[in-house]
Amino acid sequence: MVDANMGYTPKQAVEFIKKVYNMGIDVSVFEQPVLANDIDGLKFVRFNSPFPVAADESARTKYDVLRLIKEEAVDYINIKLMKLGISDALAIVEMAKASNLQLMIGCMSESSVGINQSVHFALGTGAFDFHDLDSHLMMKEENIILYTSDFSILNIFFFLFLLNYLLL
Repeated sequence: MVDANMGYTPKQAVEFIKKVYNMGIDVSVFEQPVLANDIDGLKFVRFNSPFPVAADESARTKYDVLRLIKEEAVDYINIKLMKLGISDALAIVEMAKASNLQLMIGCMSESSVGINQSVHFALGTGAFDFHDLDSHLMMKEENIILYTSDFSILNIFFFLFLLNYLLL
């Protein structure tokens, strides 16, 4: 995965990713190559890139994702629970299923507790092709809490939430 973090104009992004392709480097996803509000630019890159294009900063709400779908601007959406919240994230999972859009799950600067929620969300929905959940590795935590088989209060809450969602 190459995350450009909005670092290119659409033309620069296409030039860059074509050079990467011509060097024989395989990229699974080219993430957010242009500014967040440049939907036309994302679409331009998508249709001129040899690799799938993902939206991250352009997907701030479920309404942003709806626009990205309508405009056929991307191949992937990067869902970050700390940015979107669970309600929007669940709505985006359903929109992606309905429109054959692919999903990846990422993180911002969450501790292991935040990462744990994203792990449960990803496992509970089974909707994600890529998982980028490593921000806790950049923090100094005394006790790292990752997915475990014991049912802590957090695990029980999240399990019940997902069970309720899946039964709807």
